[in-house]
Amino acid sequence: MDTPSSFARNPTLLPTGSVVGTWRVEAWAGCGVHGAVYRAVSVHDPRSAPVALKLAMHPADPRFEREVELLSRCQHPSIPRLLDQGSWRAPSGTLHPFLVMQWVDGVSLYEQAHIQPPDSSQARRWLAQLAQALATLHAQQALHRDLKGDNIRVRRSDGRAMLLDFGTGLYPGAAPLTPAMMFPGTPIYRSPEAWLFEVRFYGSSTARYHPTPADDLYALGVTACRLLTGEYPQPAQPFRDEHGAWQVDDVLLPPALLKYPHIDPALRAFTLRLLSVRPEQRGTAAQLAEELEQTLRPFQGGGASVRTEAPRRRKLPRNAWRWGALAAAGLAVAVWAWRTIPGTAREPSSVAHEEASATGAPEAGTVGLGDSSMATALEGAPAASTEEGLRGNTLPQPVPGQTRADAKGRCPKGLVSLNGACWTEYSWESEACLTLGGEMLKGVCYVPFIPPGRRHPPTSDPPRNP
Repeated sequence: MDTPSSFARNPTLLPTGSVVGTWRVEAWAGCGVHGAVYRAVSVHDPRSAPVALKLAMHPADPRFEREVELLSRCQHPSIPRLLDQGSWRAPSGTLHPFLVMQWVDGVSLYEQAHIQPPDSSQARRWLAQLAQALATLHAQQALHRDLKGDNIRVRRSDGRAMLLDFGTGLYPGAAPLTPAMMFPGTPIYRSPEAWLFEVRFYGSSTARYHPTPADDLYALGVTACRLLTGEYPQPAQPFRDEHGAWQVDDVLLPPALLKYPHIDPALRAFTLRLLSVRPEQRGTAAQLAEELEQTLRPFQGGGASVRTEAPRRRKLPRNAWRWGALAAAGLAVAVWAWRTIPGTAREPSSVAHEEASATGAPEAGTVGLGDSSMATALEGAPAASTEEGLRGNTLPQPVPGQTRADAKGRCPKGLVSLNGACWTEYSWESEACLTLGGEMLKGVCYVPFIPPGRRHPPTSDPPRNP
């Protein structure tokens, strides 16, 4: 007789009852770019507490080894405990790594804030817990590199903020997961210094950015800003100084962060500090956690708290997508599309990379344990304009510098022609689309395509790859 496990064909669709190691699958919990998450229980003790079983979609995925290493090093109440690890053999014979963690029953940070807007004491408590978790990581000389709302869950049982998804983390001696000039994580949370590095060394095949704890802290600042205002900050446009070097001297803050009267002054100051354009001004996670803990003591003594309900998030300024669009498409995809523009329709060489989607997708809701589903596949473009089939909706307006369609209304292969301009088509939801300046049309997100050469020209010799 067939057992439930015999019906499994891939790690993303294990049926209930499948056994992985010494764990029995109870329910599918979510699927991300690199792994599927299941709720499971011990085979030997079915009445035991449920666990989160995370199974790699690809054989021998090194991210799982990295996540196991980080979870085993970092013990903190806001970091899930590592319970087990091993390999699952697919029916094809391939071995897929898995890890088992403490089950976190809850919803994403932003979803929780939407359901019940936090007062100032609760917002401080969440941010303090996240800062403490980062301090634990940084004490191990490790980094998270993908802190964002979708990788934070608020646990139902006690309201604690839990930091999840350590698969793109970094620690001393860890082998690189991405090629040079590829940035893991979500673009909207990327620090100004990381964006500036990309501008300065755009096109280099050897330059590699070295992240620091300040990158994690900036991402925490973006998270705090989004939590308090419903909006994201944006790095300002780069400029050349008197010596011709690219610089960034500001972060574009949502007006609500500065003007919204109900934002707690201490939370505002905390967020502004984390969003400093100079990384050294952000301090350390341990310092920030202690400062927040000190501000919580009056609330613990019964003091009044201020409701921090945020206004509805407005669409970002039209130029805000400029920093995110290139990474959102994946740097390799953008370069490929640009190379097709000058000549005739030649077939581009393949530049697909397993981690490109993890580099460019905005967060798109709560999935599994924060291992967000980042659908960034580029849709095939038709040979001619697609406007005819889209009449009846307001077409998106072109932006300065955007690639225009040719005289026959055609765009380079891989792009879509709309309203006389060329766009990249995505399956993102409305919130994710608007975050990076795209336009929704009949349920599809269209992001303006500006050739990277017009934004990020190389200005100096790249450094050697360390």
